Amino acid sequence: MKYTKKGQAAGAVGAIITLVMGVAIATLLMIFTGALGGQTYNLVEPDIDNISDADIKASIKAGIKSGFEAQEQVGDYLPIVVLAVIVFLVLGLVVGFGGGMAGGRGTAL
Repeated sequence: MKYTKKGQAAGAVGAIITLVMGVAIATLLMIFTGALGGQTYNLVEPDIDNISDADIKASIKAGIKSGFEAQEQVGDYLPIVVLAVIVFLVLGLVVGFGGGMAGGRGTAL
């Protein structure tokens, strides 16, 4: 049996690879953004502490804190996004195979 590009799953395979790569990139971005953001803050913290105006210093620290809190919240939702992508992939494959076989030979559903 020869496999060609014209098979039922040819389009789905490309979509699956793209979605898996997207999830992997999003995960890596969350990891590296947190690590690099923390390291950057450690490097500039002495400069922030040297600011003489208390209001500006408090504003900068509040902005940094809210940025880290936002990143933490986004990171908390990442497993849900990964689960949604997996469900989408499985349903897409099942429906894709079912639609391609609907010519009287039966369906996957």
